[in-house]
Amino acid sequence: MSNAKDKRIKRLKKKRIWPSILGLFIITFIFCIMIVALLAVAGVDVTQRKLVQSNSRAKTISAVFEKYDGEQKQKVEDSVLTYLELAPEIEAVWVADANGNKVWASSNMAPDSQKASEFMWSDEEVMHLIVEEDLGEILVFEEDNIEINENIFSKMDVFTIIKSGIFFSNEKESALIHIRVWFLQEVKDLEVYVLQDICIYAYDFLMLIMSIVMFGIMIAAFILYYLISFISVIVSMRKTTKIIYTDLITGGNNWLHFVKRGTGLLKRKSASNAYAVIHIKMRKYRSFCTCFGVKEGEELIENLYHVLKKNIKHNEAMAHKENAEFGLLLTYTDERQLCARIEAVERAMDAVLPKMKLYFAVGIYKVQQKERDIEQLYNNALLACDMLGEEAENQIAFFDVEMNKQRLWERKVEDDMDAALANREFQVYLQPKISTAEENLAGAEALVRWIHPQDGFIPPNKFIPIFERNGFILKLDDYMLEEIARQQAEWIRQGRRVVPISVNISRAHFAKEDLAEHICSIVDKYRVPHEVIELELTESAFFDDKKVLLQTVKKLRDAGFIVSMDDFGAGYSSLNSLKELQLDVLKLDADFFRGVDVQERGLLIVSEVIDLAKKLNMKIVAEGIENREQVDFLTEQECDLIQGYFFAKPMPVREFEEKYKEV
Repeated sequence: MSNAKDKRIKRLKKKRIWPSILGLFIITFIFCIMIVALLAVAGVDVTQRKLVQSNSRAKTISAVFEKYDGEQKQKVEDSVLTYLELAPEIEAVWVADANGNKVWASSNMAPDSQKASEFMWSDEEVMHLIVEEDLGEILVFEEDNIEINENIFSKMDVFTIIKSGIFFSNEKESALIHIRVWFLQEVKDLEVYVLQDICIYAYDFLMLIMSIVMFGIMIAAFILYYLISFISVIVSMRKTTKIIYTDLITGGNNWLHFVKRGTGLLKRKSASNAYAVIHIKMRKYRSFCTCFGVKEGEELIENLYHVLKKNIKHNEAMAHKENAEFGLLLTYTDERQLCARIEAVERAMDAVLPKMKLYFAVGIYKVQQKERDIEQLYNNALLACDMLGEEAENQIAFFDVEMNKQRLWERKVEDDMDAALANREFQVYLQPKISTAEENLAGAEALVRWIHPQDGFIPPNKFIPIFERNGFILKLDDYMLEEIARQQAEWIRQGRRVVPISVNISRAHFAKEDLAEHICSIVDKYRVPHEVIELELTESAFFDDKKVLLQTVKKLRDAGFIVSMDDFGAGYSSLNSLKELQLDVLKLDADFFRGVDVQERGLLIVSEVIDLAKKLNMKIVAEGIENREQVDFLTEQECDLIQGYFFAKPMPVREFEEKYKEV
């Protein structure tokens, strides 16, 4: 598979997940930052409020000490101790004079600035904090009595009372944070120090917790959305992958899956695990579809696929390629075992249609060490299969070096053919046709030879079959026809007597309904009489579009061209083609004059064919004649023309001119 194709498939398979992952990460990160920020802000706010409340309590206690003299000392001390019982946050009160000497203390605890666990706050330092609503004094002084102001509690809502923590002395153990702070209040000549344990509880963050919960629900919704998106993307990717790797006809694995799977298996291949790439095809599949229908043909392919799948092991691969062709990657121990296995598979495939015999062709390439390109290896197996031809019986062919050489040669021919045509490397050779009556020149056949600038002389059998497969034969035929028309025109201009020269017309030309007009346009450029051009067609052309063939031959004969059938007798329907085709010349196939039966059955058939041609007003040309006995026999049978090595081999035009210049 090409890199570009592989990238396109990967892009098709890959539905990008990273935007969703990035989105989820960003939202989660922002959520965490916001939670931390909210906690920090809420913590500062709660701490500030607690400090303000604690400072207010410190002020209340300090106010009591304004009357701390004379007879009021004891009452003040009792009132403070009573307040301390009501306010568990206050741990100690320490009173000093202006010189720092102790005046009174509620306990043995005294302020010590050296203790890291205690902080000293003065009234001024607390003033910049949040100022809360003045709830009034808890202690009131009426004349000489100090009483607790009970009205204050009627003004305070439950939430405020909870926040103050006055009546929840046992909750200190459940506090999240304890902050011990000495609050300093100056009263007249006294310094009143109040040690308070500032407790921060979970319910202090109630609003924050509610906000976080609401915000968390929103974030959870976003996360759920992204999770659903992930699942959707994953499901979509799996569906896309299944579509990419599914064959539309069989419903099983397609060729892309075979390439991927096969490449992976070959990468993991061990020394003890030999693999073979196999191409197997059903012969004459198109004929089957023509007879029974395309739908039935596809059903047959599906059934064949399932048969093959049943014969595949877990460490092997197979897939439908195209038409009734399949690719396999099988393990094997030796060639004999591999062939036996393939033959068993063929029998199972043949059993799909019990009432019909199916024929298969198999090409095999044995994978060598470190070979990984599964498509290239499959091409080798395909080439081996193509070398089998279209024989009826099942056959198996292994790829070898000669096949590779042939493939390289075909590639070279196809690479060079256009340039060769443009550079006139294809040269015309002429083989004379000799009259049996006078044994003089009566015609010639134009044959093409390729004179390659590097490879030299290339015989026709090395390139003509390739041109017939790739369609280049159409251009070559036109080239040869034009060369002969040009040469005939030149000989006419020189005053030489010209004889009919035959030019081969490939069967591929007869697919065109305007072939006769096309040939006339080439010849008429040189103003050459049509009767000096003979057009040879092979009997195989009769098996194409018969209607077009008959119409074209009629047009050519009406235009004055001589039309002949080459290699008559080489096919299976020669007599049938003579019945419908109006021809001028029959060329007997050279095989009539070869082999052990020439003197018996072969010559008898030749005699009868010559007699038949005479009755149909056709001339007879015998080709491949190599000895005098054959010439004498054909002369006796009144064969019109003889072509073969006995008289002359094919030769370049200049040599032909020199040899027959006096004719």
